[in-house]
Amino acid sequence: MSSLRQILALAAILMSLLLAQAAEAAEPSYEDCTALLETNAPKALAYARDWKAHEGGAAALHCEALALSALGEADEAAAAFSHLAEGMTGAPAAARAEVYAQAGNAWALAANLAKAEEALGEAIALAPSEPLYRIGRARVRALAGQWEGVRADASEALAESPSSVEALTLRALALRNLGYPKAAVADAERAVSIAPHNLEALLERGRVRAETGNVAGARADWQDVIRFARETGRSSDPSAQAAAAYLAKPGKAGK
Repeated sequence: MSSLRQILALAAILMSLLLAQAAEAAEPSYEDCTALLETNAPKALAYARDWKAHEGGAAALHCEALALSALGEADEAAAAFSHLAEGMTGAPAAARAEVYAQAGNAWALAANLAKAEEALGEAIALAPSEPLYRIGRARVRALAGQWEGVRADASEALAESPSSVEALTLRALALRNLGYPKAAVADAERAVSIAPHNLEALLERGRVRAETGNVAGARADWQDVIRFARETGRSSDPSAQAAAAYLAKPGKAGK
C-alpha cells in the first residue's frame, strides 16, 4: 500500500512539474515576439499588444514599436519608441540611447524632421561617443538642408570612426553644398577608396566631380553606381535612380 502511495505521490509531483513547464512555455517572451517579425508582422503586432495588455512592460512596448515599423506605420512606431525611451529612466544610458535613435529614425521616415532631430539629439546626449547617432542626425539634417549641422555631425562621427564611409560621404555632401568643392572632393575620394562599390559614395563623388568640371569622371562614377546596383539586385536603390537621372541629363549635378 505504501508503495502505491509513493507511486501516486511521485506521479503527482511529476504532473505538477509538467504543468509548471507548460505554463512557463506559454508565457509571452521578447524572443518569441521579435521572431514573428521575420515571418508575420501583423501577428507580431497582435502578440505584442496582447502581451502589453497583460503587463508585458518595456519588452512588449519595444516589440510593438518594431512591428509597427515593419508594417510601415512610421508615425505610430516613432511615438511608441519615444514613449518607451522617455520611460526608461532607470535603464543604462546606452540602452536608452538606442531606443531614442530608433525613435529618431522612425520620425525621419514619417517626415517629421524636427522630432527626428530632437530624438537623435537625446541619443547623442546619452551616448556621445557613438558615431552612428551622429550619422543618423546628419542624415536628418541633410534632408532639412542644414549643411553646417551635417558637417558638424559628420566630423564628430569621423573623430570617433575615421574610416566611416557614411560620415565621409555626408561631409562631402555638406562641403559641396557649403561651397567647398576641393574639401568635398577629398572626402568623397577617401570614401570611395575605402568602399569602391558603395553606391552613395560613388554618387556623391560624381556630383563633386561634376561641380568641379570633371564631367567625364562624374559620368564614370554614375555609370558604376548603376552597374554595381544592377549586379547586386539594387536597381531601385535611390542612389541608382539618382545616377540614372544625372546620366539622362548630362551636366552639372544639382544639390
